[in-house]
Amino acid sequence: MKFLKTNNSMPTTRISSLRQAVGLGAGLVALFLGGCATASNSASMAAPPMEVANKHAGSVSVNVTGGAETSSMGASKIGNTEFADAISSSITQSGLFAKLAATGQADDYHLDVMLVRLDQPMFGFSMTVTIESNWVLTRVSDKTVVWQKAVISTYTAKAGDAFAGTTRLRLANEGAARVNIKDALTQIGALTLH
Repeated sequence: MKFLKTNNSMPTTRISSLRQAVGLGAGLVALFLGGCATASNSASMAAPPMEVANKHAGSVSVNVTGGAETSSMGASKIGNTEFADAISSSITQSGLFAKLAATGQADDYHLDVMLVRLDQPMFGFSMTVTIESNWVLTRVSDKTVVWQKAVISTYTAKAGDAFAGTTRLRLANEGAARVNIKDALTQIGALTLH
């Protein structure tokens, strides 16, 4: 009976190097695709400096619903507080209303914004996010809705914007939010309010 001779002559250092290379490759893939998700930042979601057609006298308060908190193990989301802060900052910067009041404290107008939809990719080199939000501006004195609009906006964060996929997704969220806020405030700025 003949036995096959096994070759155990592969050097241990070569096996060790191969294991290190595989481990390094897996680590790079995890870093590229993974990472901890971070919430969208209110300052990064605020509209860029903008001019509005009409600056309205009076006060306005802002309330946001429909947002979601970000889990470090999930995808980056847009929270209610962060989106409200971004809207408030954009209103103040543009001078759209004479005064920004705390939620429910405005004498003149109240702005309700509901985040209806946040479409996000699971992965990709370029990540495109779409936001749909419903905006309702109400006159406080008689509860009359003076303006109402569904605003849909899209933004793409490209591979060159950030190495980690989780960061690109957050950047796409923030970009879509900026566009959404700018579009809505531009439309409110076109109104003639009495």
